[in-house]
Amino acid sequence: MTFNPDTDKRKGIMFGLAYGDALGRPLEFAAAKTIDKLGTPFRKQVGINTLTHGMVTDDTQMSIAVARAIQTPGRPNAAHLTDRLVREFIRWERDPKSHTPGRAPGVTCLSAVRALRAGKHWLIASRTDSKGNGANMRVAPVALRTDWTWGEMGAVAQLQAAITHGHATALAAAHLTAAAVRMLLEGVALPNEQFLDHLIAYAWDQRSRYHLDYLGHLWQSRAFERPRPHMAQPKLPLDWWDDAAGLAPQAKPHRTAVESPEEFIERGWDKVIETLEGILLVTRNQKQDPCIVGGEGWVAEEALAVALHTLLCFKGDPTNALRRAAFTRGDSDSIASITGALCGAAYGLKAFPSHWIANLEYRRELEGLTGKLTAVAR
Repeated sequence: MTFNPDTDKRKGIMFGLAYGDALGRPLEFAAAKTIDKLGTPFRKQVGINTLTHGMVTDDTQMSIAVARAIQTPGRPNAAHLTDRLVREFIRWERDPKSHTPGRAPGVTCLSAVRALRAGKHWLIASRTDSKGNGANMRVAPVALRTDWTWGEMGAVAQLQAAITHGHATALAAAHLTAAAVRMLLEGVALPNEQFLDHLIAYAWDQRSRYHLDYLGHLWQSRAFERPRPHMAQPKLPLDWWDDAAGLAPQAKPHRTAVESPEEFIERGWDKVIETLEGILLVTRNQKQDPCIVGGEGWVAEEALAVALHTLLCFKGDPTNALRRAAFTRGDSDSIASITGALCGAAYGLKAFPSHWIANLEYRRELEGLTGKLTAVAR
């Protein structure tokens, strides 16, 4: 069979995200001292060497859900895709395998999807206070729909994020993560330092574009401002809680509420741009924990920044990029999953150890969905 580099890259995206997820799973909540005691990550023992090593988390499971939702041929239809995404997310939450020990599904994803399951409209179910990395750890499959325009891809990337994570920064980070994967897949950019320039320029280009047909009046959502029946509560600005879902909310200095959908999405893009600029000129140190550079990755823009930094630290070496991304003091599985998608798009499946695939959970689903998404894209 003739080797097809485009097909290999597409497989690399889907399997790369799962490889990173599996490698990072055991270390997601490990303390920095514990990780340091494990020694260097750059050894053969750190790999998908057994079936136990190949167990994944909600990052891969929800990526599969997104892939299933977007496999219909033709131009994207907002209403149709919303229904399919909601249905697949509920299917994920209902699956007993999603709740087996070691999966650690995100609080925001669970609460939003359970509200969907109870019959609430997604604009009500969405956690508009959360910009957690659940918004972009599952978005990579959207980049495989290369038959869609870049605008359509961005709109769908934001929609799949918004159904659970309605914060403007979550939307922008999910969009830029999908764009980063597609740039590498199509050769628009290479995995070098100029890649960050491409992404920042793309972010500035998208900064004021609100996808009204897909997001509706999300920009006006104030679910968390509704007072309890027995007491009056002061209204808080849209971004009063900028932290990851599940942490105790803390009121921040007041910012005026947004006056337009453009202002809403601009705030999200501005935070993403600021975070990427923070890693633009830093030293690429393979031995250093990447979370020291880009943050711990619990929120969407940090997860993307840390993954990009790790990709650039290991040019031409995706296997060790995943090992380094997994051995972090932050949200290891999500950081490594996004890093894996980027590495797979840049170097293809062939660049990872060949024996990993046989030990990977959901390998048949990943193979089948890659084929379907590739077929409809052509």
